[in-house]
Amino acid sequence: MMESNADQLSVKKQLAAVRYQAIGLLSRREQSRAELHRKLQVKVLEKGWIVDLHELLDELQRQGLQSDVRFSEVLVRSKANVGYGPSRIYQWGLQYGLDRELVRLQLIEQQFDWFEIALQQKRKHCGTALADTTHERAKQSRYLYQRGFSQEHISYALGASQS
Repeated sequence: MMESNADQLSVKKQLAAVRYQAIGLLSRREQSRAELHRKLQVKVLEKGWIVDLHELLDELQRQGLQSDVRFSEVLVRSKANVGYGPSRIYQWGLQYGLDRELVRLQLIEQQFDWFEIALQQKRKHCGTALADTTHERAKQSRYLYQRGFSQEHISYALGASQS
């Protein structure tokens, strides 16, 4: 009987330690549920602890400490503000374990002008002059494509005058 009480106390201490680490990670920056689970899982496995991470993450979500909606909002805004397009932002969302629909809703809700962002990114990377050779045009297209812009956005950015 004493062992079971000691075991229960040990499990509670383990849970408290993992919870403390989770809150520490969340205090530094927003984290997706999947990302947080992955990081905490490493800690739990290294220590050989018995912690129900799903229950812990559910609790953190109920308390408003972790939110995939908030994380997707921050992800979309931060990546768009540094010149990435919707396709690349979707890829990041999947990488962080977010639901594609959640990212799509954020892209719609935040109402970015992707044509203008593509144009600004083209100007920042390639200058304001129009590409005068097919080689240069292809190079600029590839660059914008790799940053996640659609063909429509790329055509607009490459066709815009230097104004």
